[in-house]
Amino acid sequence: MKYPLVSVVIPAYNRPHTLQIAIDSVLEQTYPNIEIVICDDSSNNNVQEMLVPYLNAFPQIKYFKNEKNLFLENWHKCYNLASGEYINYLMDDDVFHKEKIAKMICYFREFENITLVTSYRQTINESGVFIPPLYATDRLYQETRIMDGKQLANIALSRCLNVIGEPTTVLFKKADLIDPFGVYLGKQYSLLNDLASWLNLLSKGKAVYIPEALSYFRIHPNQNNQTLGPKVFSEWLDITIAARDDGFLETNDLYKAALHSYLNRVKDHHQFSSDIKRIEMILTTL
Repeated sequence: MKYPLVSVVIPAYNRPHTLQIAIDSVLEQTYPNIEIVICDDSSNNNVQEMLVPYLNAFPQIKYFKNEKNLFLENWHKCYNLASGEYINYLMDDDVFHKEKIAKMICYFREFENITLVTSYRQTINESGVFIPPLYATDRLYQETRIMDGKQLANIALSRCLNVIGEPTTVLFKKADLIDPFGVYLGKQYSLLNDLASWLNLLSKGKAVYIPEALSYFRIHPNQNNQTLGPKVFSEWLDITIAARDDGFLETNDLYKAALHSYLNRVKDHHQFSSDIKRIEMILTTL
């Protein structure tokens, strides 16, 4: 049986301890043909030093240290350096289940027109202990579902929640994502770069949702969505409007649900007053 190459791409930044755990979870995969591409955006050499024994022992690991901080460009660099037919991002503080790639890739091989495979992701704390799910990470279904991509996207957009998953969660074909990661309809999203790419993929085909926990999403004080607070919502309105223009949220009821969900999220934050007025104007036209 032929096993197409899967590239696990890791944009690393100043987390050698959790990065080591993440790498080990890839090396333990039951799927036999994986390369690991690590692009290091760290402000020190701690990650590089931790990786020395790995680079000596595992030729499938490719490591690149950036001369300066690239931020979002580091995500693009990882992607461009990947040789695999399939791509799975892995955040340097998350973890794969050992059968993640093997179980997900089966759906691409057994069904037609699959552009995205995701799963339930188990939340863990800083120490790796299981913790209750966040609202966005609740299990969507109790059984595996293959659905139209727009259906899954509409669930996320209408709830103003990324129920599809963080970058670690999703496996996709490299050929299906033409735009750089996080670019949707010509705009680069930084806080919603994962959702932007999921919309690109979901506009082209079917999605698979697996209810089994095939990745582990670490919640800790230093991660972006914990330190940015309400700023994480600052791109939701733009991506919702863009998605409507792109054929998602195709009924007025779905579009209204998405706008009202956003309103409920930001109504107590004064910095979103202009967005609230913008939505009120949109609602008058529907």
